[in-house]
Amino acid sequence: MPLALFDLDNTLADRERAFRLFAAQLLEQHGLPPEHLPWLIQADGDGFVPRPQFLEAARQHLGLAVMLDELIRWYDATYPTCYVREPDSIKALRTLKQAGWLLAVVTNGRTSIQSEKVRRTGLDAVVDVVCISEDVGVRKPDPAIFYEAARRCGAPLTGWMVGDSASADVGGGAGVGLRTAWLHRQRTWDPAAEPPDLVVDRVADVAAHLLDSSA
Repeated sequence: MPLALFDLDNTLADRERAFRLFAAQLLEQHGLPPEHLPWLIQADGDGFVPRPQFLEAARQHLGLAVMLDELIRWYDATYPTCYVREPDSIKALRTLKQAGWLLAVVTNGRTSIQSEKVRRTGLDAVVDVVCISEDVGVRKPDPAIFYEAARRCGAPLTGWMVGDSASADVGGGAGVGLRTAWLHRQRTWDPAAEPPDLVVDRVADVAAHLLDSSA
């Protein structure tokens, strides 16, 4: 059976939308106006800024009367609830699954947070395996996490890696011999980097390509 590995945030799930909702709730929780939203989005760094660092910066910038530990606990409880079911992703994955593909989510992050995102988006009912970096002990692009996902699927590590990160998803996937699909999110690929096999706008585009190529 062919194997397809998928990133989670901003690939199968709309992290941008979820973070905007979280940031709006944070401001409302502390009685602050929505004018602070652009600063929070920039400070978040698309999720790549470590959470304690981001939350401490937000605490200081916004003048929040709360200790960092308490703010982190509130973040952990609130942020995953901002993720919602992703009908387009689920439809694309179900189409692949019906065609005989093995499907895995391979994501960096904490197990408790990422597992809740997968549950709330409804992806847990579609994919065969969820492979989270905290659980595995290594993060993408480390080859070990891709091999572990394939092992859990009971399949050799051949097939595709799909994601929005040039380094973690495309670079990591290519590094273990997978073909790669990059969700561009209105970005341009760095011409100095080894290009992905496929550049797409949506997961549905990937599914259509995989079905056509395996027909």
